Amino acid sequence: MNKNLYEELGLTKNATKSEIKSSYRSLVKKHHPDAGGDKDRFIAIQNAWETLNDPILKAKYDKRIYSSYPISNKQNDNWEEEFNTTKFSSSIKDKEVQYWIKETYTPINRLINQIIKPLSNEIKKLSADPYDEELMDNFCSYISNSKKKIEKVDKIYNSKEVPNTISALGLDLYHCFSQVKDALSELDRYTQGYVDDYLFAGKEMMKEAKRIQLKMAVDKKSQIP
Repeated sequence: MNKNLYEELGLTKNATKSEIKSSYRSLVKKHHPDAGGDKDRFIAIQNAWETLNDPILKAKYDKRIYSSYPISNKQNDNWEEEFNTTKFSSSIKDKEVQYWIKETYTPINRLINQIIKPLSNEIKKLSADPYDEELMDNFCSYISNSKKKIEKVDKIYNSKEVPNTISALGLDLYHCFSQVKDALSELDRYTQGYVDDYLFAGKEMMKEAKRIQLKMAVDKKSQIP
C-alpha cells in the first residue's frame, strides 16, 4: 500500500506547518542522492513537500484522503494527476493566454532567474570565510534584494487570474516562486546562526525551483505557440 504524503514525511495528518518543514529538511538531507540516498525516495519526499507546503493543495489533499465520505481507490490514486496535470490543449492560441504569458509568466520568470542564477556564486564568495563581516554583509544584501524581487513576483502573480486553459502552468509557476521564497527564508536563518542545515535546505529548495522552472519552459514551448 502506498504511503500517503504525511507518512512520506514521517508525520501525522495533524502536523503543523513548522513540523512539516522541519521533517522535510531532515529527510531531504538524509536521502539526497548526492549524500548516497535513494533517488526515488528523494523524489517522493519532494513531491510530498510540494503539496503539503502549499496551503491550497494541502487543503484539497486533506479533503480527499480524510473526508468522511468514501471515495474509490481510483479517485484517491489519481488525485495528484488531477491537481498537477500539465497536459493542456495544443490548440491554445487565444489572446487571454498570450496576454498572461506576456504580462505574468515572463516577468516572473525573469525575476526568478535574477535570484537563482547568482546564488552559487554568492555562496562561493561567502564560503571563503563565512565569519568575515564584509562577506556576510554582501550575502545578506543578496538575500534582501532577492526578497524584494519575490515581493514583486507576488504582486504580479496576484494581479491577473490564470486562464483556466493553462491552470497547470499557473500552478507550476506558483510552486516555483514559493520554493524560492522558502529558500530565501532558510538562507536568512543561516545568516543568523550559521546553522548549515538551513544553508543546505535553502540550496535544495532553489534546486527544486530551478527544476520546476525548466519543466515550465518545456511545457510552455510544447503546448503554447
